Amino acid sequence: MSKLDLNKREFGAWFAPFEHDLIFAKKQEHIGWVVHTDDKSFKLQLTPFFEQYRDYLYIVPEPKLLPPQKMCVEIKPLKIIREPVINNKSLYGEYKNYCIVDSFKEYKITIQKPNLGYKDFLYHCTANWRNVEDDDLDIMLGLQLVSCPSAFYGKGGVGTIASKLSSYGKLSNKIVPQLNNTYNNIIPTNFQKMNDKYFFSMIKTPLEINIIKTMQRQSSCEINYCKPCLSAKNAKITAGNVPIQIPVLIKNAEYVPSNNLAEPYLLMQYQLTSLMYNPDFEDSNSALKTIDDNIKKVIEERMLENVFEIDANTINKLAMSFCRLYLTDDVSSKEISNATDTFFANWNDWKHYLKESEEITDFRSSAHPSDAAFKFSHDHQRFLVELQKLQDETNEKWVDRKALEERLDKKVKIMAYDIAVDLNNAGYIIQQNNFSKLRKSNGCALKTRW
Repeated sequence: MSKLDLNKREFGAWFAPFEHDLIFAKKQEHIGWVVHTDDKSFKLQLTPFFEQYRDYLYIVPEPKLLPPQKMCVEIKPLKIIREPVINNKSLYGEYKNYCIVDSFKEYKITIQKPNLGYKDFLYHCTANWRNVEDDDLDIMLGLQLVSCPSAFYGKGGVGTIASKLSSYGKLSNKIVPQLNNTYNNIIPTNFQKMNDKYFFSMIKTPLEINIIKTMQRQSSCEINYCKPCLSAKNAKITAGNVPIQIPVLIKNAEYVPSNNLAEPYLLMQYQLTSLMYNPDFEDSNSALKTIDDNIKKVIEERMLENVFEIDANTINKLAMSFCRLYLTDDVSSKEISNATDTFFANWNDWKHYLKESEEITDFRSSAHPSDAAFKFSHDHQRFLVELQKLQDETNEKWVDRKALEERLDKKVKIMAYDIAVDLNNAGYIIQQNNFSKLRKSNGCALKTRW
């Protein structure tokens, strides 16, 4: 469990700017989030993420004048009453403070920028990882941290499906403990318990997916979760109402064990600010259409028909997550455009890695068991995936090897010729002109002996 506790924050720098303003700058004002104590009284919580209250019990003359639960309000006092607290022995100078309410109004929070830019936020999300850029792990984890609170678009929350491409080219669930440690470092313990602000759960076994059902009883918050995914079947949504799942496929990133972040409260500042941020992008129809088109393109694959459950608000929910990640209203901004492209490029990778397998976990480390000299590896798998993607994109029968190499990372690119020879000898690809032209062999669409 995380060592970060939102309720144990003590210093001003540990609070998001909007919290700092309410707790310290407006210390004497009657502003906060309503928590009912009975039908005629309530307390004001200082912020939604800090379980401390104003020093008063607020009283209204009749129940119908009680402000709504969880609304942020500003109170106009009619009368302040200070009543001494006396125990059996002596008077200690303690008082109970009551405020008779004259009226109230909804208070609009001013969301100031946190003391951390979005690039630094993404860096802190993956401080325990190396080479995260190749797998876009920073953006994927960042999206997870800012997606949850409800809005007029409906419940929030996103799922993450995660796997690692092993050295043998198979998808492995060994990534689960590494991601679990990462989440524990960056998500406060308060958010790993049932609550109505942000709830994250690491799902380590298929049976634990049923925890999502418990969130259906929550009125204002959906679950954020991460679950291992080793097949198209695993990727499907089996419970709950989560319209989008974030793809985390670890191909190059390396986990570096560490128990503590250098400045965890800076990361929390950004997360809490993002969770309070409600972007206004209703007039950005063209930008939202781009997201819509991307989703439709991804779900053209039959295996993904239950991975993206599209309803009327799904596009807006995804757009809201991107806006919260970059704290902007501009859905057409360069940052959001790039993040959207990255998100769906990762889904495109998943299509190719999962498409031909019923159960990738049955892989036995050899693409052709009859040929003991050839061991199918991580690099062979990546080469085949990029070849398949390039053929799909160009609709050309033959692919130029040089064009293919431009899509490969440096390590695989250097070994591209030798990998092509291995795959050709094993019957996975066909070549022309000394491997200058390549294509998949008939009947081979990443089909290994699973």
